[in-house]
Amino acid sequence: MLKKLLPLLLLIFSFKALAIEFPIKVTEYIDDVKIDAYINEKDLLRTKKWTPFESPPPLSVAAALTAIKNYISADSDFTETSLIGVELKKIPHHKSYWHYLVKVKTVTENNSHSNFFVVLMDGKVVSALKEPESIK
Repeated sequence: MLKKLLPLLLLIFSFKALAIEFPIKVTEYIDDVKIDAYINEKDLLRTKKWTPFESPPPLSVAAALTAIKNYISADSDFTETSLIGVELKKIPHHKSYWHYLVKVKTVTENNSHSNFFVVLMDGKVVSALKEPESIK
């Protein structure tokens, strides 16, 4: 009996062991720039839900900026950084989950470029990528 069930049990457990969790892709626009961020679903589910007009956001703008400051302070590329904008946005297809979208400008050796970050409502910072423009 066990010999007959062994292949079935191996098959069931192998699906669980090989299960891959794909991150949630969040596409946003800030200053007419399209950016993409990839958030692990486990990280998203750990954050606090928020319903607008019922209470203030679980994470204040000041706390989100502190999280960004702590995140970039460990990287030497962010020596001269200034804030460009912060927006509060809903995470698409996830009811009651929100995030801050933060844009900063960094100056390095006479070059300036923008960096984008997503801050979840628990203070976790996720680096976002500027989507390249298509070649015409």
